[in-house]
Amino acid sequence: MRKYPCLHTQIFSSDKYSIVPLRDEDKYAIMQWRNEQIYHLRQNEPLTTEKQEWYFSNVVANLFEQTKPTQILFSYLENDICIGYGGLVHINWVDKNAEISFIINTALEKDFFEFHWTTYLSLIEKVAFEELNLHKIYTYSFNLRPHLYPILQNNNYQQEAMLHNHCLFEGKFKDVFFHAKFNPINIREAREDDLMLYFEWTNDEEVRKQSFNSGFIALENHEQWFQKKIADPNCLMLVFEDAQQVPIGQVRFESNEEQKISVIGVSLDKNFRGKGLAGKILSLASTWFFKEKPDYTIQAFIKTENIGSVNAFTKAGFSFEKSLDYQGIASVLYTKHNQ
Repeated sequence: MRKYPCLHTQIFSSDKYSIVPLRDEDKYAIMQWRNEQIYHLRQNEPLTTEKQEWYFSNVVANLFEQTKPTQILFSYLENDICIGYGGLVHINWVDKNAEISFIINTALEKDFFEFHWTTYLSLIEKVAFEELNLHKIYTYSFNLRPHLYPILQNNNYQQEAMLHNHCLFEGKFKDVFFHAKFNPINIREAREDDLMLYFEWTNDEEVRKQSFNSGFIALENHEQWFQKKIADPNCLMLVFEDAQQVPIGQVRFESNEEQKISVIGVSLDKNFRGKGLAGKILSLASTWFFKEKPDYTIQAFIKTENIGSVNAFTKAGFSFEKSLDYQGIASVLYTKHNQ
């Protein structure tokens, strides 16, 4: 199986359905489906065997050599049989958005259109939001298949625009619709202007209670600590925000290059607690970290009494390693390895 350098995970599954990096063996079935459904695609003429072979050899093959390709394409499988294909196209790495592309076997369109679109959207969102940390994904569709719009809306895609008479089809101009969905959790690295945000989080009552050093942190000491950490190449500080860019919380990795170990810490803003987000951001943070340091082990030291953190780390794929005395406090060690 070919692999995309920009993805930590290559296969995304839901029961017996999955998307995998586009397989060469599926190119002729895809050619047939595209020619059968050319009416709703941005394809000017039927594909030929020669053109399809050229495309796979010269365009698709090169996608697997690029760290930031303009498109990421997948075969959509039922068990191991290809029944469709699609991906993220027109990827804008600067503005963090991409267009969704998808077609299925023409024979499935009449009876299983909604099912496969819903399944596929759940899979491609994992790629876009959890793997690539894109802010927004959208569909661009000619007004020729109105039965697609309720499916998009049922999956929380909102119509953003309609371009009147934007494309010419069989001698008549048709409208084009844009539907979009935003990433509910965005990730970015901490900046110098996050100093006071971190200060508020650091001195939050619950954060101090669960920390191994539970005393109040003076602003002067915090400033020194923050400037040191943000400049430390062995310290990765990630800030998590919702779709409206409201801060949710933070995850920090303190790495030891010689031992290939990184100690993780996490805290949530008080306004986002009790919503099951801790495990989610720990999982996203781990994916981010392993892209940069795939051969490291992540360690989490947790107070034995902090059952909430234990549950969050377990949910994020961490495993119990041992009980121990850490900084003079009864604790447990949980670890996570790259999969």
